[in-house]
Amino acid sequence: MKIELLTSHETLKAMEHNACEAALTCHGNADKPDYEPEKTLRRIIKLGHESVLEHITLTYRVQGITRALLQELARHRHISLSVESTRHTLKKLLNSEEFITNLAKELPYYQSIACKQFFDFINTLPETTNDELKYFIPEFFPTRLILTVNIRELRHILELRTRPAALMEFRKLGVKLFEVVHDELKYLLEDCVYVR
Repeated sequence: MKIELLTSHETLKAMEHNACEAALTCHGNADKPDYEPEKTLRRIIKLGHESVLEHITLTYRVQGITRALLQELARHRHISLSVESTRHTLKKLLNSEEFITNLAKELPYYQSIACKQFFDFINTLPETTNDELKYFIPEFFPTRLILTVNIRELRHILELRTRPAALMEFRKLGVKLFEVVHDELKYLLEDCVYVR
């Protein structure tokens, strides 16, 4: 799994300023000349007035997650996903020795056996289209995507999906989504990440 934050530091700082101004507007202090975004937003989070955090969005490049995790991630409604199309890439991946070898290396033992069985099965099929083949893709099959999420929804995702009851792969994703955020803006999320 590889996660990269695509939103620049400068853009995030500008959005932090916008969220702060939104908070001040809501509380009738929009004309307040001297304010500190971090102090204001920390107070807003403490008060539970998190709607203003929707003015801050993060865009990530996510590579190497399973389709099982994709299915879990897609259950969160306030996110935008642009997912690698199996219609355009499936046969290319299935014909790539490097892809197959790397996939088998990354999977736990029992999934590696299932992976070999899957590829053996695919090779027995007559000529099929990518759209027909996609019905046979197992949950452990990897994908890549671009994810855009606002801070309010990301807080919700981290609160739910970094806990021990969550899918292990989702817990790892949640921690990585947090870790790649610029250090000076981690305060927006740090109270949501489950720490053992």
